[in-house]
Amino acid sequence: MKVFFQIAYFVIGVVQFFAVWDGVSHVIGAESFIGRFFAFAGAAFVTYIPLVGSAIGVYGAVNVWDWSFGKSMTLFFWYVPVYLLFLLYSLVLSRREG
Repeated sequence: MKVFFQIAYFVIGVVQFFAVWDGVSHVIGAESFIGRFFAFAGAAFVTYIPLVGSAIGVYGAVNVWDWSFGKSMTLFFWYVPVYLLFLLYSLVLSRREG
């Protein structure tokens, strides 16, 4: 199960990278090669920072790709409720054993 979530996190991270790249390009008004390069470097830096990359990815998806807010939140923040469920499950199991 852990491998599944790691692969899913990586695949969604690739999509998130392009959303962040487009979002940063949109914010800084990058039209030239140099501007796009700086947006690329910024996106490469923040994409896999869990909450920051997801938030900027949502911004890029909503404002550049014209996605709905709900769909982009679901795609880029899917791991939050999943991790909370796993945390709750582990707390319940540790309480039973202890």
